Amino acid sequence: MYTTEFHGAVVLVTGAAGGIGQAIGRAFEARGATVYRTDIRPGTEPRFITGDIADPQFPHRCVEQIVHEASRIDVLVNNAGICPRTALPDITAEEWKRVLDINLTSAFLLSQACMATMVARKSGAIISLASLAGKVGGIAVGAHYSASKAAVICLTKTLARYGAPHGVRANAVAPGVIQTEMTAAATPEAREALAKSIPLGRFGTPEEVAETIVFLASKAAGYITGVTLDINGGLLMD
Repeated sequence: MYTTEFHGAVVLVTGAAGGIGQAIGRAFEARGATVYRTDIRPGTEPRFITGDIADPQFPHRCVEQIVHEASRIDVLVNNAGICPRTALPDITAEEWKRVLDINLTSAFLLSQACMATMVARKSGAIISLASLAGKVGGIAVGAHYSASKAAVICLTKTLARYGAPHGVRANAVAPGVIQTEMTAAATPEAREALAKSIPLGRFGTPEEVAETIVFLASKAAGYITGVTLDINGGLLMD
């Protein structure tokens, strides 16, 4: 019988200071994992590595530190991301690059570094955060955000094809409207209207995203790879 327990496993979560990142870290720790966290914002949890994920040197340094300390990385969760709502005509080249550096390039570089150690061990799981916007385009978010998340979906398939012969799986999740600081900032009227547009009639929670990620990383999902799993309350059914 397969379980979602992670006793003895080493997990790296990026973007760990945000609401979803915190929920992901707690979910893995609740199942016995040793969790390393990283974010540009300092954290107080054990094994927290502060750094800018957009720095092209940081991902490899981060992975090297963890492998040096823990000898392995069993699960990588590419959660770090930013979501500017800049209108398409107003996006500068600098802002475009910053969003892709954080949302896409960091996921590639971290996955590349972790893939090497996972392939050597013939085991591992990589879970990346895509988005509903990566499937339907930037309606309420910026074009750079939606483009980066669409690319994460394709990157996930490439990682899955590369890793499969070596026992390494790669999947993604595509959250829809999740109850975070961003949605909390909207007016009550806007939140109510948005909730009514969702078939399940409510926003998702960070914990629901985290639990889905835990499942995809677990042995219970051992025959699932290359998949992007929607977490959107039925807002998009594809």
